[in-house]
Amino acid sequence: MYRLAAVVRADVLIRLRRPSTAVVFVLLSMLPYMWIPDPSTGRTLIQIAGRRALYNSAAIGMGTAVLATMFIGLAGFYVISNAVKRDVISRCGFVIASTTMRSSEYLLGKFAGNVVFLSIFTLGFMATAMAMVLVRGEAPLEPLVFARQYLLLLPPTIFAVSAFAIVFECTPVLRSKFGDVLYFFLWLGLMGVVASQTEKGTVGWPAYFDISGLAFMTEQLKTTYQTDTLSIGATDFDAKKAPLIFNGLQFGAQWMLPRVVSTLWPMVLLILARVFFHRFDPARVRSMPNEKSRTSWLGRFNLITKPVARLFVLIGNAITSLPGLPLIVRTAMTDAATTIAAFPLVSVAIAGFAIASLTTSDAQSHIAGLLPFAFAGCAIALADIACREKRAGTTALLYAAPGLRAKFVLWKFASTLLVAIAFLGVPIARAVALRPSSATPLLVAVVFLSAAATALGILSANPKTFIVSFLTFWYIALSDKGASPELDFAGWFGKTTSSVSLAYALAALAFLTLAQLFHMWELRRKW
Repeated sequence: MYRLAAVVRADVLIRLRRPSTAVVFVLLSMLPYMWIPDPSTGRTLIQIAGRRALYNSAAIGMGTAVLATMFIGLAGFYVISNAVKRDVISRCGFVIASTTMRSSEYLLGKFAGNVVFLSIFTLGFMATAMAMVLVRGEAPLEPLVFARQYLLLLPPTIFAVSAFAIVFECTPVLRSKFGDVLYFFLWLGLMGVVASQTEKGTVGWPAYFDISGLAFMTEQLKTTYQTDTLSIGATDFDAKKAPLIFNGLQFGAQWMLPRVVSTLWPMVLLILARVFFHRFDPARVRSMPNEKSRTSWLGRFNLITKPVARLFVLIGNAITSLPGLPLIVRTAMTDAATTIAAFPLVSVAIAGFAIASLTTSDAQSHIAGLLPFAFAGCAIALADIACREKRAGTTALLYAAPGLRAKFVLWKFASTLLVAIAFLGVPIARAVALRPSSATPLLVAVVFLSAAATALGILSANPKTFIVSFLTFWYIALSDKGASPELDFAGWFGKTTSSVSLAYALAALAFLTLAQLFHMWELRRKW
């Protein structure tokens, strides 16, 4: 227990002392204000059978607990999925491996550290969310009622995310960028399967795998209020009907066993983590972050696809050799070619989407069917362009090149934009040929995508920030199917207006401005 407590204490203190933790907490604490609409706007947080729920502690507590569940389920994984890697980079893991601490103890301590950190984060968020009862509440604050909503919804999510993070870090196939993307769809898929089975009336086994708590919440509310018409989030309500006195989620014998099981079963995944854990063996750790290793399946794919990547590099080198090109363009072309050469699978994806684009026959299947997945693949390819030098520790060497230190943001944006054009050029050209009106929103979307990847990479020095942010936005936009024109940022569903395109162009400019200001601040602080 002493060794476990030491691992937990070290992990939690390291994370709490990082400035990024404070930034994420402040941003998260601002979400309840946007999540809970003022009823005077005609929208409400919880709507049941057309009636809005009165803003008491139960309503606001459950509504913000749902928000915390979604945030921890998606973003929480990326925040904590570096516990083992941090010990590799700091070399502390090799010291730990020389002690009598068992591998199972180490992994259990890391898992417990994840649980404690996410729990502290959740408690802090809950405390700030309680302030919304004072700001927009229509009843006195009841802390115990408020906390009950979090206790019923959050524990399975916290335990599952903590276990998944350890398993993905220890498993060779999953600790790469591929694992970051896979987790996003794994979480959404698991949540969707349980929810769909619950909606079909299958109340048995899905409840024991309901780590998000959404199916449990929906089933209890339907049972209590005898209606299938309910929604959580900013939604319309019938102002002519009196508000509903909402009592929130309740403890009950029929609910407790599924909630306890859904909290504990993710710990079984730690057995899988133990099987693949390298225990900081130098022979296994050396290839741990290296996606080009000949011994990994991803490395083998990269080796197979290198001839295709060389073709793209040769084309890039031929362009950079043209006379009269500005220095910033030459260096950006070189950096873009480096991206493709370092990860040859990108070249295969570029060729694959280009060929698929030429085989589509109608605008609907191409623009609304193929293009969204091309954008998702492009986002994954762009994620680490802006931050790879900082992660590799070669920033000082890079800044020695003439002019790059002052123009770093512009250079990275140009490099990212070139890779995006290479990735999406043929699909966008095909889309414009099929539907000329799609040209403006698609081009603006490419600029927005490149600017967001550049800014988030520079600000966080971590590709995961952009991956989870964009994939979440991408999933929401794809699920919306054009119902909200402001979400149709790339014109996939033909709902984008000129004002929406202008807003995304301004957002791209804002991203780049923020990145430049941060870069200038870093230069003054370090250089």
